[in-house]
Amino acid sequence: MKLLLIAIFLFFSTQGESASNTVHRYPMETAKELIDSGRAAEAIAALSAYRPASAELSLYHYTYAKALTLSKRVYDSLEHLRLAYIYCPSGEMKERSLLDRADAYLLLKNYYEASLCFRLFLKTFPDSPFSERAHYGLAESLYRVRSFSEALEQYGRAGDTPSALSGRANSLQSLGRVKEANDLYMILIGRDGEYVRSSYETQYYIGENFRLMGKFHDAKLYLNSIKEQTLKWKAALSLGLIAQEESQLESATRFFDVALQSPDREVHRSALLSLADTFIKMGRQKDAESKLLEIRNRYPYVKEYDSAIFMLAALYKKDGKFHEATDLLKELVCRRSPDRKALEEFEGMLIDAEQRDTKEFVHLWRSVGHSLMESSRSEFLLKVAEKLRNSGEAFTEECEWLRRNGSDEAKNRCSLLLAEYYADMGDAAASEKYLEGAQGEGTSDDLIRIKAKMYHLNAQDQNAADALISIKTVRQEDIVLLSGMLGSVKNVQGVLAFYEQTLNKVGGSSSVYIALADKLAEMGNKADALRYYREAVSFKQEAKGTEADDQAWAYYRISVLSQDKESVDALGKIQKESDVLSRIASARIKEWNISEKMGKAF
Repeated sequence: MKLLLIAIFLFFSTQGESASNTVHRYPMETAKELIDSGRAAEAIAALSAYRPASAELSLYHYTYAKALTLSKRVYDSLEHLRLAYIYCPSGEMKERSLLDRADAYLLLKNYYEASLCFRLFLKTFPDSPFSERAHYGLAESLYRVRSFSEALEQYGRAGDTPSALSGRANSLQSLGRVKEANDLYMILIGRDGEYVRSSYETQYYIGENFRLMGKFHDAKLYLNSIKEQTLKWKAALSLGLIAQEESQLESATRFFDVALQSPDREVHRSALLSLADTFIKMGRQKDAESKLLEIRNRYPYVKEYDSAIFMLAALYKKDGKFHEATDLLKELVCRRSPDRKALEEFEGMLIDAEQRDTKEFVHLWRSVGHSLMESSRSEFLLKVAEKLRNSGEAFTEECEWLRRNGSDEAKNRCSLLLAEYYADMGDAAASEKYLEGAQGEGTSDDLIRIKAKMYHLNAQDQNAADALISIKTVRQEDIVLLSGMLGSVKNVQGVLAFYEQTLNKVGGSSSVYIALADKLAEMGNKADALRYYREAVSFKQEAKGTEADDQAWAYYRISVLSQDKESVDALGKIQKESDVLSRIASARIKEWNISEKMGKAF
């Protein structure tokens, strides 16, 4: 009896162990069969009901991840792939778990996580038979984040498959190496035509390459063959650019309108910019402005935004809206790293404004001048400084900056400009300080002028006059300065001779003629004095303020030095005014009329 009980116990124990093995084995095998037959939901249900042993955890999670991926629940598969990698001590399963996880991130467009996993794989398993696959995945991740140079390197390590060759060509094209890309595309077309025909993405890139090469006929063949909708929008953009190049502007707008339907933001903004460019070429300025404003309002911080700002500024500038154009370009200039093209555009606008409107020029400079302050622009900045001569603080600030940071020529020139500026302001000490900073300019006319002004400020008028006489190329401003010294120089004859000679050569305002005439009259040379008074009143422009006073004085002096009708006519020019000279003129005219009547009576 005891033996029978033992036999029964052993039988059921064996059966129980066999049943246990069946239960443990059944869900895993069943799940694999279900996955292989495409029945993902059933596989997930079987795996969810199963509690694996410790030794099975790696295979369990890996199988679960496969089922989730098959059911398009890629994100959910990530955690199972992570656990499969952790629970697997080593071997092919561990490699596959990490590599599949990287592929899952790539599929989810989480390119940064994907690249991290691919790099970890290559570092951890350098001799793995899956290395080329990892290099290809890393290359794809890098390409999608626009790291084209590194992507090209990784594609080169991904074997000689059609997809790796296509990736190399795409990277070269993205780097602007269009001819090299074309060489690889031609190899791909000749060697793997079936792959090209099966991949709309490859067809798009080949078509785009032909467009960039100027082979528009071949480009159209590839671009028009694309059937996948996402790529059709990109192809429409390329076809629009071809139509634009072929001056088929109406056709180009239709293609760009199709591309605008793309949900891809990059395609959409590129289509907007291209459509605006086409509208400009068609003369549809308002339509172009509308598209450019849409880019400005919807797509900040991208390259198309900068291009849109330039184009919009050009439209405003063309319409004479210079302030609006300036405000737009300031967006690009007033950055931590100013846009170089915007700086060049502002430089051009400053040059235009200099020739057109001094007020506009000063406004532009005060808006963006600080962004143009670069040592490499010393020559241009020096011209700006000279133009800003009468703008006060803006002038002194720029000159001071150039004295510290400009070229040697700019430093010397700005020292002279500041010395002259302060001399004109009557500040001899400041003028002398800047004059000392002008190296190698000792004999220049500009330096001599400044010294003459300083002599004049210090009441050394003979020295000032001698300095002006030594100038090689005399200007009207020199005569103006000298005219204020005629009453205080010692060498009067020499100074007057230079004065007359220069005045006859370069001319001047009525005041400098009057100053000479006054001095000649004082010296008793009435004939020459009268001649210069007559010259002073010969200017036809309408005189105002000080000039009007000078003209009145000249007419009065003519009336004194001339006789008869000329004297009376001169007095008549100033009779209507309300100052002392007009009252004297009125009195003298009355005297002349009385004398004439008396003469007729007797």
